[in-house]
Amino acid sequence: MRKLLNKANFQVWAVFFGIVFAFITYELFNKATYSYTPLIMKGWLDQKIPIVSIFVIPYLSFHLLAAVVVPLLSLKIGGRKAFFVNGIAIIVGQLCLDVAYSFFQTQVPRTPVLGHSPFDWILVHIVYGNDQPLNGFPSNHVTWSVISIFALWRLRSRAPRTSWILMVWFILIIPATVFLHQHYLIDIYGGIFVAFTVYWGTLFVIEKPILSVLGEELSA
Repeated sequence: MRKLLNKANFQVWAVFFGIVFAFITYELFNKATYSYTPLIMKGWLDQKIPIVSIFVIPYLSFHLLAAVVVPLLSLKIGGRKAFFVNGIAIIVGQLCLDVAYSFFQTQVPRTPVLGHSPFDWILVHIVYGNDQPLNGFPSNHVTWSVISIFALWRLRSRAPRTSWILMVWFILIIPATVFLHQHYLIDIYGGIFVAFTVYWGTLFVIEKPILSVLGEELSA
């Protein structure tokens, strides 16, 4: 029994270390330098989106919530399998992003921030000062946020208030990426696609759910 518990604890810690490693890989690509100019994927609608600096609040809360809070909730409320689906989806999702960043570099040229509110100061000195405008497609913030929304959706019946509040908060993080001019709209679409693919792929590998139609055939 003790060996089983030790093995279980090791697996949980291994997933958390994997999430930390996934974040480190993002930082490496975010701080990279290139001998050529990365692509600018700016569309006509991106030109019309203003800077709304108050979105720095959900934007900066992203990593703590996605990398720590939601996985812990999945483990405590949803169980080990729900935790593994959540954590491994984040790890695999970031690895998919890293492949894109390796072969397809993009950039988002900085927009001058003309305001003088506290949120403007945070945007310029905290966000722009630390998060370089490189490798935005697909969006890391969107990918991890959508994975977290899927994980919370599965917890909504057991912890409805917490799940819904956090889901709404993660939904705010998605438009924050463009309202802070950290990303273009195409980066959001790419992030959603990666998140959807890796989360449901991980779910089927780990939990092996039986689809309702198949279940009805077996019961018949």
